[in-house]
Amino acid sequence: MLSEQTQKAFIKIYVLLILNLEFWFFSLMGLIVLGIGPALRTITEQFLTYGYDYRQYTFKKLWNFYWKIFWQANSRALPLLALMLFLFYDIYLTSQIKAAWMLPVVFLIIFVLFITCMVAINVLLLDSNFEIEFKNVFKLAFIQFFSDIRALGLCLTGLIIISALTALWPGLLLFLTFSTTVVWANHSYRNWIKQIDGKIS
Repeated sequence: MLSEQTQKAFIKIYVLLILNLEFWFFSLMGLIVLGIGPALRTITEQFLTYGYDYRQYTFKKLWNFYWKIFWQANSRALPLLALMLFLFYDIYLTSQIKAAWMLPVVFLIIFVLFITCMVAINVLLLDSNFEIEFKNVFKLAFIQFFSDIRALGLCLTGLIIISALTALWPGLLLFLTFSTTVVWANHSYRNWIKQIDGKIS
């Protein structure tokens, strides 16, 4: 029994390694800026399709899928990435101003950045599970942020743990961080996805 459980654990870690390395490869293929969105979409949708069946993760399948969704994924990812960069820059600028009245402004920008990050995760999950129009995918993703606090809390807790472990061991960025984030987000919002699937069906 122990050896069987150990084998399952190794298989799961192996799949996460494959997905994370594929994320970096495809991100570099798109010169980072144009690669991050399609890379995340590729590993997310492939995991939803094949789970922990490591034999299914062939380079050819991933390669073909990456180029198939390249421009659609970027149409979602680039506006969100641009907004995140703008907010990060705003936080940097406002933090340079040494005035007490700027503190609430900094916290407000951080909160907006947090919402943007969570909406980006929801957009990724929606696009990977369903075919939804551009405006509707953002609308649904934004509504979800406020409609299911339990799922949000579960996802956020996992993201904090993943971030803390990555800060302790930066090497995880290369091997596990992004794939684990994708898998955890999918786990956290699985009931929400099922609800949408039920309504569509």
